[in-house]
Amino acid sequence: MRADLLRKSLKLAIASFITAAIAVFFQRIEFVWYPLLAVVVVVDDNDEQTVAAARSRILGTVVGGLVTFLVHTILAGWIGVLVSILLMVPVLRILGWQSGLSTAALVSVMFLMIPGHAELNWNYVFNRALDTSVGCAVALAVGLLLWPRDRLRLLCSGDAELRQRLQLQLRAQRAWLAGQAPRPEPLPIVDLGARLDAMQRWIEVERSGPHGKTLRRQRWRQRLLLWRLVLNHWLQWERLLVDVQPAPPLESSLDPLISQLQPAATPPLQQLQVQVTGPWQRAAAAARRPLPYLAVKAELAPLLAAVRSLALLPPLPREASS
Repeated sequence: MRADLLRKSLKLAIASFITAAIAVFFQRIEFVWYPLLAVVVVVDDNDEQTVAAARSRILGTVVGGLVTFLVHTILAGWIGVLVSILLMVPVLRILGWQSGLSTAALVSVMFLMIPGHAELNWNYVFNRALDTSVGCAVALAVGLLLWPRDRLRLLCSGDAELRQRLQLQLRAQRAWLAGQAPRPEPLPIVDLGARLDAMQRWIEVERSGPHGKTLRRQRWRQRLLLWRLVLNHWLQWERLLVDVQPAPPLESSLDPLISQLQPAATPPLQQLQVQVTGPWQRAAAAARRPLPYLAVKAELAPLLAAVRSLALLPPLPREASS
């Protein structure tokens, strides 16, 4: 079983147990499935998703309860459910709470389909909204207290992982160009892009939090943009390598890229470009089909510039990225 699935399952079990215990102990919650349903909807392995789900759940419950109560004075049964949902959609859109539509519709079904729906009143709506809030509060507390995410450490480790994977791939490409190993498989850009998307979400969450100054000091927004630029040029570069034949002088062109992915001094860009593009220029002059070599050379220049720009950013804490 994957660690994240086990972690989420434990969070869900603990939150459900605590919610049921609160409902039994205080004997005020008439229908236990309301707070338990809130727990199931709100609990998420990502803290930011947990908070967003709780907000949507509470807002959806309030709007669903109010709209359903008003419709109940005119209609009942499935017709009342349909009219309630049709009214909820524009109301939630106007208020900017579209993410709470699913829970609002569910509340409408629950309120109007219960056996005693004729007894639906303001007191009932308030009590059910309060029951749901109890489940949301427990789910939030469990999600934030159990296995909290240190996003700064995750960002640093993600940066270090990207550097390591690119270095390993460059060394494999270097061995292939030197004729010492077979051609390596291209990097899975989709997986790396998913990692960047996750890092983007962590940055958006932490920007308004207590670590916002640290993010700005470490230039995380610029860092992420440069990583996307690097992966874009990397994808094109590996595609172009398919059309060239390995030759021993070409492997030296990857040494500057490998060095720039490590914490080290950054020589002038012009000097690095000569080291990177020079072997490919000479290989194109000696080849019968020079265009593939010239295309690789043309793509290596912006790739090197993006990698060097990453190297010029403030260094990250080693203990966080290790």
